[in-house]
Amino acid sequence: MADPHVSICPISVGLFEEVWPASAMPFRLCSDCFVENISVLIEETAFNLLTPQPYSQAEVEGLKQTRYGLVRRFQCELQDRPSEDEKSAAELYKLYLGLKILHPTRGRFQVLHYSVSDSAPRLPRGSKNDFATIVCDWEGLNYIRWTDVCELARLASSLIATLSDHRNPISQAVHNLEIGYRADFLNVRHLLWVIGLDALFTSTERENQGKEVAIKRISDFLGSDFQIYSADAVSELSTPIPTQVKLTAALGDCYRLRNDFAHGTWPDKAWAGTVSRRSADGARNVYYAEVLSEAACSILRGCLKRILSETDLVKMFSDKQKMNMHFAARGLVRRQRSGRLPSPAGP
Repeated sequence: MADPHVSICPISVGLFEEVWPASAMPFRLCSDCFVENISVLIEETAFNLLTPQPYSQAEVEGLKQTRYGLVRRFQCELQDRPSEDEKSAAELYKLYLGLKILHPTRGRFQVLHYSVSDSAPRLPRGSKNDFATIVCDWEGLNYIRWTDVCELARLASSLIATLSDHRNPISQAVHNLEIGYRADFLNVRHLLWVIGLDALFTSTERENQGKEVAIKRISDFLGSDFQIYSADAVSELSTPIPTQVKLTAALGDCYRLRNDFAHGTWPDKAWAGTVSRRSADGARNVYYAEVLSEAACSILRGCLKRILSETDLVKMFSDKQKMNMHFAARGLVRRQRSGRLPSPAGP
């Protein structure tokens, strides 16, 4: 007879800011994945004996305060357990990436696999990312909200299907977003996030590549009124948001900064030395180059959020030919330079 099992991915929820509706638990995200209160399961876990990756005392104390998690429940025979655990880790990671798109928070992806029939103290198998998330300065106060969970449920099926194909341009853009959040250095983070935008909006043909093409297509797709910083972030920051951080201006500057980093040139003093505001905690200055990196991340997340919310957009951005045809119909292609003859067709 198959035994019941459960895999969980703890998520970062504010301890005091918001009470989630207990009556809605467990909350279904997709066929076999839910959001549930996992506090009892976590309390019963003997983290000091967890294998194969040990947990520090600080990590254990943080986990012991966890209330909610992404959960996959399944039944299987003993010999099928490793493959089912692997499936759990893959599906929960995709949902975790969905939360990263919607509302990035600190912490790393980790998954704990339990046999429900085991008695306490529980000794699950587990794994975790080597590097924790390094959120942007303005995202430092973020925690997962109930509205984020509801939005994740709307995106879940599309997200899991799309991220199952690593060659898909949307999947590549999502993974660039995630890897950027794990990088320590501003130039690496910025390059990865702009590469994510290029993965969505450009391709290898001359008429469909280049920063001018990307900027025009992204502006057309998101609209010039797209807000780099969310309204709640603006209210929480200790100093005003700089007026120059609007989509039309910031996007061009994001690509100029990308070129500086890509070609080994440090940004001009007008950017690297210009203070835009104080940090969210008021402890340091935030320079314009860092603001542009935050803008690139916000724009990439905004594009992914919109794409994944509409089936037709997922189909279009999954196929470079369809994507290019859409923007070519709107005149958003690279123009032939005047006086330059086209390349010969070949022998």
